[in-house]
Formats: sequence, C-alpha cells, structure tokens
Amino acid sequence: MKVSGNASGGEGGGGDAGEKKASTSNCSLFWDEEQPDDFENHPDFVAMQAAMEEYTPFEEAEAWKNQGNDRLRMARKAAHQRMKRKFQREAAELYTRAIRTGSKDPETPNSFLGICFNNRAQVNILLTNFRSALEDAEEAIKLLGGESASKKAYFRAVKAALALKDIEKARALGRTGLPLAKGDKEYSELMEEIEKVDKEVKAEEEKESEEADKSLSTAVQFAILLKQRSVKLGFPSFPDIQNKPYLDEDG
Repeated sequence: MKVSGNASGGEGGGGDAGEKKASTSNCSLFWDEEQPDDFENHPDFVAMQAAMEEYTPFEEAEAWKNQGNDRLRMARKAAHQRMKRKFQREAAELYTRAIRTGSKDPETPNSFLGICFNNRAQVNILLTNFRSALEDAEEAIKLLGGESASKKAYFRAVKAALALKDIEKARALGRTGLPLAKGDKEYSELMEEIEKVDKEVKAEEEKESEEADKSLSTAVQFAILLKQRSVKLGFPSFPDIQNKPYLDEDG
C-alpha cells in the first residue's frame, strides 16, 4: 500500500496555499464513503500503521497532517452539525499528532509545522476554542515568518483575538499582517471589523459602568436613609424560619 506524503493544498482542500495536493487515491485511510466505526481494526488502517513504523518522524507527521486535511473536507461535506463537529475535533487531534511527531525530527521544516499550527488554528476557530486558536495562529506566524501562508495565520489570529474581545492585540496583529495582505478584500474587511468591535466593547463597558454607579448610588442612599432613622442592623432575631412571628386565624 502506498501512502502519499504530499501536503494538501489550499484552504478549500483542508490545508493552506503553497502545499501540493495529496492524492487521496494513494492513501487507504481516505475512504470514499463515511469512515468505518471500527476503523482501528480496519485492514487498511492496520496496514497504514505498519507502514508508519518504517517512516521517519517527518514522514509520519506528513501522513497525520494529510489525514487532518481529509477530516476538514469531510466536515465541510457533512450534512449534520453533529458530524461536522466530530470531524473537526478529529482534524484538530490529527494536526496535534502531526505537530508532536514532526517536532521530533530535526529535518522537519519550520514551514511544515507552521502550516500544521495554522490549520489547527482554523479548526479551533470553527470549534469556538478561540484562546487555543489565537495561540496556534501566533505560533504559526513565528514559524512561517514572511511566507505568503502566514497571511492566513495573521487573519486567524485577528479573528480569534476579536472573539476574545482583545482589541489591542487584534489591532496590533492586523497591522503587522497588512503588508502580507496586499490589498486582500477579506483582510481589509476584518480590519474594519476591529474598529466596529472596539466601539461595541467600549459601549458595553460604558453601560456596565453606568449601571454600577447607579447600583452604588442606590445603596448609598439606602444607607443614609437607615442612618437618618436610627435603624441599626444586626444578625437576624429569628434564625429559624419556623419560629418567626406570624398571624394566626384570628389575626
């Protein structure tokens, strides 16, 4: 059985631009139909595992990454949200395996690890794991340097930071990535979104501050009123609710 070690290309194919497309016909784990429930005992999977034992860590990492790309494609095609989430979680785990395994091999290019982090950032955004997405995207930026693929890393980092309402980080990342965007419309719209979210956050903070001031003012007024009437506060006179005074039938 031959396993393709090429990386999948294009975000539309589950990976990032600049990578070569994997030949899914060469990898038996890319089933034509839905993945078998007991896939770990499937002959093709067993054969894949055996083949991986002969791989270098980098080659094994490429295989894990290809499977992650495949899960993203399956997630996009899934009709039900439950299945989408299932495939997305599997993709995140497979990218994690690719990163962990590839990091063991000194021959693994930083660009490969950067793309794995970048792809996992995208999955984490889909799963609304925004803190993890931001961390992955920032790591991808470091590893990819000035490569064109890092534009997506900046884009995803900004999206995650916005979701976390971290306006300053979103703005800083967005401006740093601008030279790589080169007039990209989607990137420009995201930069406009930063200012929109910034206004919304400031409005929310102002509203919360006004409500807090109003609440404090009410409490202060109540305390002044109690003092004016010489009302003293202490512990409850009737700690047991059953012993509290009550009106009988005769009033």
